[in-house]
Amino acid sequence: MTKTLINFVHANGFPAGSYQALFNYLPKKYQVISHEKYGHDTQYPVENNWQPLVDELISFVKQQLLINNQQQVINVGHSFGGVIAFIAACQQPQLFKSLIMLDPPVVTGSTALAIKLVKKTRLMDKFSPAGKAKSRRTNWPLGTDIAKLFSSRSLFKNFDKRCLDDYISHGVIERNNQLELVFSAQVEADVFRNLAVNLSSYKNKLKLPASLIYADQTNVFPHVYFKRFVKLNKTIDLKVTQGGHMFPLERPEDTAKLIADTIAQW
Repeated sequence: MTKTLINFVHANGFPAGSYQALFNYLPKKYQVISHEKYGHDTQYPVENNWQPLVDELISFVKQQLLINNQQQVINVGHSFGGVIAFIAACQQPQLFKSLIMLDPPVVTGSTALAIKLVKKTRLMDKFSPAGKAKSRRTNWPLGTDIAKLFSSRSLFKNFDKRCLDDYISHGVIERNNQLELVFSAQVEADVFRNLAVNLSSYKNKLKLPASLIYADQTNVFPHVYFKRFVKLNKTIDLKVTQGGHMFPLERPEDTAKLIADTIAQW
């Protein structure tokens, strides 16, 4: 039996393989396709409002549809991935059945205008995670206990152990006689610097069923930002779940059920 395709779009800095535990919990009637790392192909550079990365997503989906002999996919994206999944669904709706955005950094109105101005200055590195990303340590001596090192950091402290293991397996490699991050810190910083602030231009452009699910403890933006965003497109319903911004990697089983239940309601 042909399985329904779910195209999963990763968060900035987290290769798609980091979400394998979540994928494993999705019902067997779904087949997950996922581009491993956005922003690393010179054909799709990181630019203002992430448009080349949207193009990269669309190109990947078209290729996968041909390979699997299908017409559409369900688009699911976490954080940055949720935003480019939304834009892609607005630009090429014929490719997608539905859309789920997991804690996406969505800015509209006066906030988007303010960030647009800040993006033209060096202050963007201070007011976004770009500053931390560009100075992130990217290599360690061979033999370093990476799992122990990462688990002590605030970003990873609530990760499900399986998800942390997957992140290390897919995000850290042995290269140049040391351990190195697979995801370029420069690319990660550039993605943060080029935050999409043009989402208001897609008002009422989304024509397919959609859901935005945010975490009750998220620290990306105040919850009102999500409420403002969904008002721009009437097809988007708003849900809240437990956890922080990284909840798909903190609670993979619950998140998989949430995704499956959301799809089922359509």
